[in-house]
Amino acid sequence: MPCNCCEITDSAFTEEEAKAELRQYRRRGPMKQTKLMLEAIRSLRLKKANLIDIGGGIGAIHHELLGDVADEATHVDASSAYLKEAKQEAARRGHSEQVRFIHADFTDVASELPKADIVTLDRVVCCYPDFRRLLKAAAEHSQRALAFTYPREVWYLRIGLTVINFFQTLRRDPFRVFLHPVAEMDAFLKREGFTRVTLRRLFVWEMALYQRL
Repeated sequence: MPCNCCEITDSAFTEEEAKAELRQYRRRGPMKQTKLMLEAIRSLRLKKANLIDIGGGIGAIHHELLGDVADEATHVDASSAYLKEAKQEAARRGHSEQVRFIHADFTDVASELPKADIVTLDRVVCCYPDFRRLLKAAAEHSQRALAFTYPREVWYLRIGLTVINFFQTLRRDPFRVFLHPVAEMDAFLKREGFTRVTLRRLFVWEMALYQRL
């Protein structure tokens, strides 16, 4: 995102939305595409791993994985509202001491963070104009696995996202959503030393799990 990423994201992702998503998570569990990601990560049978969750939202990924796969996590998010709800949920679940929360654009602080076994990006790439910069930073921090979800590259989402961005322009809201080319993202990660081991699709979202060669 541009240098005012946190300002844009705070405007686009409000406290009301964060609270509503957390309520839904408590009632129904993780969203469908998040469940696919969790299943794929658990299939690797990792134990006592460390995790970086980029754009972690309410923290559903580390809330779930700290129980069996990971023993520590770093949650980086440009939305202060979502970080606030994630912190409260971590405290409620009793694992606050296992999570480091950082309010930032991940690409701005990546150089200050240690590498992790697992890096996740759930519904994050579509909010970022430069997917190469984001995936480069994510790949450099992943020692074993990288999992991410993104909108499917299909005709109805091309139309839908174009309409969304049109109304964002009318509202003079700088936040945009992006439909990045899947083949280019896949090729980019392969050049970074990864191979795709899992690919799952829903109507809107696609989930891909990569392992470092």
